[in-house]
Amino acid sequence: MVERQLTISRGTKRSIVKALLSVVLTLAVTSVVFLINNVNPILAFIYMFQGAFGDINLASETMIRMTPILIVSLGLAVSFKCKIWNIGAEGQLYIGAMLGTIAAIGIGGGPLSLLAALVVGAVGGLLWAAGPALMKVKLGINEVITTFLMNFVGIYLVQWMISYPFRSPDTYFPESSAIPSSSALAVILPGTRLHLGVALALALVPLVYFLLERTTFGYKVKVVGENPEAARYGGMEIGKVIFVSLVFSGLLAGLAGITEVMGIQFRVRGSLSPGYGYTGIVVALLGNNNPIGVALASLFLAAIMNGSSTLAWTMNIPMGIVDLMQGLLFIFVLASEPLVRFLERRGVLKL
Repeated sequence: MVERQLTISRGTKRSIVKALLSVVLTLAVTSVVFLINNVNPILAFIYMFQGAFGDINLASETMIRMTPILIVSLGLAVSFKCKIWNIGAEGQLYIGAMLGTIAAIGIGGGPLSLLAALVVGAVGGLLWAAGPALMKVKLGINEVITTFLMNFVGIYLVQWMISYPFRSPDTYFPESSAIPSSSALAVILPGTRLHLGVALALALVPLVYFLLERTTFGYKVKVVGENPEAARYGGMEIGKVIFVSLVFSGLLAGLAGITEVMGIQFRVRGSLSPGYGYTGIVVALLGNNNPIGVALASLFLAAIMNGSSTLAWTMNIPMGIVDLMQGLLFIFVLASEPLVRFLERRGVLKL
């Protein structure tokens, strides 16, 4: 009987090394910042870890924070794999949240209301991404510009909607009415806020993995992303693949927005997202557009976000450390490939 050995491809090894290098460098530079401010970096990271996973409630809150990041990032992983840079997930998230909330309130509660809200929210994000997708496919307009600018249109449109036509009559603040309690996502761990949306996000990981690794569409996404000319020569409809990749990422961004509303916030506010759409870009790149890597990266970023609040009040560190670490991580993720090549030339790495 011949035993099969588990082998890791060179590309996978390279991706793991790049991710680890990005994280290590981010932690190293952050440690220097801590030292400059007379803070023990080891103690700071311990407090950060305790704030994220110190007990069941803290761990639940980290999973809750991870949920919208993970859903957004999985969508972006598909478009990025196709080399289509959707920078508009934040706006798509807001539009999905607003339209899904309107659907939930309009139907008036119950399982049908919940299902309709999730579907409408996802479709809302898809439609908001469809504009830039059409401009990319039909007019050749760079999707980075159009998706980024659509963020502002989407966010300010939602802010106008919750300030005037859909403003709650029960509060003095610009926010929508609350969704019916019977349409909220059920809590799955009593005593915490851990809701069914967390399970939905985790279930999407194998689904997106299957889509990318086991379907014809996933194969087309990879080929178009790696070599558009070869894809065209092979008879692939490049425009169609690009369009579907971009709107799929918008669909998941919209789903992330309405999941946040139905599970945690229960109404749309101007502060619905602290930048989940932008964080998703960092996560997708850190995870090398691999759903499993994206899931781990989502948990890592969520832990930083939640752990930093404990760090802030225990060691008097500004909450801006989250933005610093996120920015550093983004820089090192982008620089990881040149760094790996440099280390290979020096003989430090052999991949």
